[in-house]
Amino acid sequence: MPRKCVNCDSFVFDALVFDKYRGSGTNAAELRRKLDIVYRAMAKELTPIELKALTDYYVRGVKMKDIAKERGVHPSTVTRQIRRAKDKIKHITNYY
Repeated sequence: MPRKCVNCDSFVFDALVFDKYRGSGTNAAELRRKLDIVYRAMAKELTPIELKALTDYYVRGVKMKDIAKERGVHPSTVTRQIRRAKDKIKHITNYY
């Protein structure tokens, strides 16, 4: 399945999470409020490494292999970081 790049300020959402929120609000103000809550939760819950990996992958569109090469780690490490970050985001969004 191809990935969608979603740029929301300086934070990133998996396309599934973003679609869930886009369809759940009754108006733009409600949607913005929900997204702001999730942005703050992401800033507090994700490690800087996880946030950077998500930003590089989804916003900048850098391949995982290139992110790993840039950091000097194995590509599977970057894959795990992104997966963990996405799992945390999905967990956070279940509360709202």
